[in-house]
Amino acid sequence: MCTVLLRFDPDSPWPVLLAAVRDEYLARPWEPPAEHWPGRFGGRDSTGGGTWLAVDPHRPGVNALLNGFPHLPPLGDRPTRGALPLGAVPADDVLRTFDAFHLLLAEPEEVALISWNGTSVERRLLAPGDHVIVNQGLDVNDFAPLRAAGTPDPKPGLPTAEAWGDWVGLLSGGDFTGAAPRPLLIRKEIDGLEYGSGSAALVAIGEAGVRYDFTANPGRSALWREIPLPDGG
Repeated sequence: MCTVLLRFDPDSPWPVLLAAVRDEYLARPWEPPAEHWPGRFGGRDSTGGGTWLAVDPHRPGVNALLNGFPHLPPLGDRPTRGALPLGAVPADDVLRTFDAFHLLLAEPEEVALISWNGTSVERRLLAPGDHVIVNQGLDVNDFAPLRAAGTPDPKPGLPTAEAWGDWVGLLSGGDFTGAAPRPLLIRKEIDGLEYGSGSAALVAIGEAGVRYDFTANPGRSALWREIPLPDGG
């Protein structure tokens, strides 16, 4: 992921509401969300074998990974960061073997963010409220549409637009303000390769279960679909 918009309200029927955009080289192959790993649902990076977002309907919880800054100097092969959302979080000495990252771990009662910047590992619990996470870190940017969005009731089985209300519009575009201003959805060329916002996801965890929606063409013409999940338990 390169952007996560989060609403955390432990007292709400839906304590965790998450909207996320993945930015990547568009030619990098990936597989659509499914249970590619036992009990974990998400898109699979075909190159590294990991994921950028993993939904666990039984825990229940959702983990999201963002690349961090600064880029670390080359020191041989590092493990893929895409493994981090899929299992138990390693000890700090192991986390330091990865490239820089932010790892969000969200459950109904608690949301944590683990960040490694090449110098130190920081673990923190997020306060209830709205949060914006980008490559530069937690709440360094503001996204006005998030503050204005109503709280949906995204019960599984409803059409995406009906279930999510304002939150579908959250991922249709807009701009960040703050320390790292930029558009929410990007498209640019880097070293001759096209880089951009290739997919987006909506995840809700609440009393009515876990809901996961996905689109491979984020923007105003996005085609959303609900990812089938088993009942939690």
